[in-house]
Amino acid sequence: MEVCKRFCFLIILLCSSTLSAYENHNGEDEVEIVVLPSHAVVNNDYFAYGRTIEISGTVNGDVYVFGGQVFIDGTVNGDIIACAGSIEISGRVSHDVRLLAGQASISGHIGRNLTAVTATIELYPSAVIGNNAVIVSGNADIEARIKNDVRLYASSVRISNQIDGDVIAYVGQMRITSKANILGKMEYWSNKNALIDSDAHIAKGVKHHPSFFYKLFHGKLSTILKVSSKLAALLMNFFYSFIIGLIMIRYFRRRIDRTIDALNNKPLQSLIAGVVLIVLLPITFLALIVTILGVPFALTLLSLTVVTFYTAKILSIIWVSKLIFYRFDFKRHIRLYFAFGLIIYFLLTLIPYFGTALSLAALLLGLGGGMLGKIEKQKRSP
Repeated sequence: MEVCKRFCFLIILLCSSTLSAYENHNGEDEVEIVVLPSHAVVNNDYFAYGRTIEISGTVNGDVYVFGGQVFIDGTVNGDIIACAGSIEISGRVSHDVRLLAGQASISGHIGRNLTAVTATIELYPSAVIGNNAVIVSGNADIEARIKNDVRLYASSVRISNQIDGDVIAYVGQMRITSKANILGKMEYWSNKNALIDSDAHIAKGVKHHPSFFYKLFHGKLSTILKVSSKLAALLMNFFYSFIIGLIMIRYFRRRIDRTIDALNNKPLQSLIAGVVLIVLLPITFLALIVTILGVPFALTLLSLTVVTFYTAKILSIIWVSKLIFYRFDFKRHIRLYFAFGLIIYFLLTLIPYFGTALSLAALLLGLGGGMLGKIEKQKRSP
């Protein structure tokens, strides 16, 4: 019998849509508002289709509605099956309510079960659900009395009234206010802990199940992934530095020699020069970019600065490698000793705080030594 009713409802909806299309084709307006007045009594199932539907009378059967806005403030001695843009139920329904709506507001009495799939739903304090409630919604505000279990699938949920059974929820965020009185258990699956007021009463306790993704990004697997990603980044940085160092040794050997001489003879001056460059380069970049004509020069300076910052530490590593392996034939095996120095450098940078200070010192010394080496070259040039 129930299947026959629903099938008939679908047939009526299709016929109504066809009739509406026929009327529009002939220039007539489709049904704007359907009203069941308060004095009307329908001793059968009631079907309604329109942009606005108002049911204020009494229906001694089931109600099937499909509309833009639906208002039900009468009495339905059966079920309600509704599909609407927005629906308000402030009357009395003896049996079940099944909703598919963008927005739903319920302030009346539902004798049995509520099943709702909505974007937002609000159950007012005056509402009573006589049995179970199943709600799938983006945002759900539950202030109604529910006399049995509640099952929730929502992004945001707020509960602030008595629920006589259990609360089973799959939610993004859940708030249990001081007015909440849950006589059963509360079990929920969420990435966040529920915000439960200290005055809220939950008789059989709360059980939280973090979701699979929460466990993935906050458990042991997350730790392994983070360590693996850091290790991969470290190895990539090492190989990039090694390749760039080999290129510099092959094609910029004189610049390396001048920088090493400057760092050997004037280490403190090189450090100070590096600090000066760190301060001046951003100021120069900002001064150029505020003018229209200076934008190309500012972008060029930015590119050169990035390259210089990356190669400066390589100059410092080569210098330190020469200090460590000065007793050996450094010039002949410079690539091998550079590799050893690079490994030592990257291992030391793993030490907290010390590694950061070491990276900064390598950058400043490399910048300053390179600048002083360039100045010495200019002095020697005729």
